[in-house]
Amino acid sequence: MHVPGGGSALIAEPYNRKPSYPTYARGRGIDDRVLVAYRNWRSTMSGHPECDGMIAVGRVDRFESLLDFVRTARGGLSIQWSDADRIEGQKWTGHEKRYPTEERTGPAGPEMIQLLAVHRVGWFDVYDDPGLMYAAGNRNDLNIAAWITNRQGGARRAQHLVNRIAASFQR
Repeated sequence: MHVPGGGSALIAEPYNRKPSYPTYARGRGIDDRVLVAYRNWRSTMSGHPECDGMIAVGRVDRFESLLDFVRTARGGLSIQWSDADRIEGQKWTGHEKRYPTEERTGPAGPEMIQLLAVHRVGWFDVYDDPGLMYAAGNRNDLNIAAWITNRQGGARRAQHLVNRIAASFQR
């Protein structure tokens, strides 16, 4: 898939299909700076589009820092994923507590990780699906972030996806 600013990278199934109807990334102009790939982008019964995860890829030279990249990429998240960092059980006041983001220097560069609880509506109940956001900076001149649930492989799968995308990047 084409990476904005030049080059291309391989995005793993099932993230690599471009949805036929507008996504949040397209609607907010995020895809001008970031390649956004959704997992199972679909319309819910309420009529709002939703997905099962997201990968964002951007060239390092287009962002001031990894934090700037993650903030930009977050704009492409669906409704349930964008609210997944809010700690459960709080009233909506605008001052809700959020899961902290941990920044660290990994073996290959800067990294960010944040725990998430994706709010899901099932047939008989509402539940939270545990997940995380994992972002890695300056991997083969790319910043890459994955929003993934624990059922899909969690942190280990996120690191694997990031490494494969970085290795596949061609300028």
